[in-house]
Amino acid sequence: MQLIIISPDKTKHQHWHFTPLGLYSLGAIALILLSSLAYTIYHFTAKPAPAVTTPPPLASTISQQQVENELATLHSQYAKQLGSLQAEAIRLKALADKLADMSGLDLDLEGLSDVPGVGGVPEQGVAINADEFESLIEQLHSNFEQQQTGLEQIQDYLIQDHNVKSAIPSGKPVKKGWVSSYYGYRIDPFNGKKVFHNGLDIAGKSGSEVVAVADGIVIWQGSRGGYGEMIEIDHGNGYQTRYAHNKKLVVKLGDRIKKGQAIALMGSTGRSTGPHVHFEVLRDGKTINPANFIKE
Repeated sequence: MQLIIISPDKTKHQHWHFTPLGLYSLGAIALILLSSLAYTIYHFTAKPAPAVTTPPPLASTISQQQVENELATLHSQYAKQLGSLQAEAIRLKALADKLADMSGLDLDLEGLSDVPGVGGVPEQGVAINADEFESLIEQLHSNFEQQQTGLEQIQDYLIQDHNVKSAIPSGKPVKKGWVSSYYGYRIDPFNGKKVFHNGLDIAGKSGSEVVAVADGIVIWQGSRGGYGEMIEIDHGNGYQTRYAHNKKLVVKLGDRIKKGQAIALMGSTGRSTGPHVHFEVLRDGKTINPANFIKE
């Protein structure tokens, strides 16, 4: 088979001679090219849409066991905080009772031992969250600590005040007796002359107790001239007291004495006309009028 191609102006021409086998080969090649072109066009124009992948479902809820574990943890934490607050409240209550006893305050009479009264008009409120609750607990701890510090300072003051007061002479040196001679100038019962009396004489029954009028330390114990058997006590802050003419001394030199403690038995030793206690109060080494201290 021959194929002749003539140019448009008929001046040139081309011709090919094909055998039957060549025609079959050419047709096969053309068919393959057409098939490839058709597949390419189909692939780009008819490509299916990508499949939509459904995301895995989210965990919508926490497991029951997790909830129970978290609640158990919170319960343990709050239980510990509650226990701590209860301990602080008990400590404050004990300290308050002690201070009340020291100051003579009756908590029942003042209504301080009752549950505090509170109230108000009902209003719509807002529930507090966990953070707010924690903040309130911490604030309560802080308040308790401040109250503890304040009460301890009051206790220190009361103790110091009590110690100072207990070391200042006050009250009579005998439980029963009567004043037989005052402080100041008087007629001496032995020579009839006007002399200065440095103390206060309180007469009573021989052998009755003579007591200290303040806390202190015995700095003299024994016989001293006209004083007879005498006890002298140093109370600090410049105060000293003397108890003379005793029948018997029941404390020793250096003994620490508490107010109201028996230190001797009334007698009439030394320069004395009968059973009595000669009571002197000294301030910074000088005698002062005991009558200013025996009034309780």
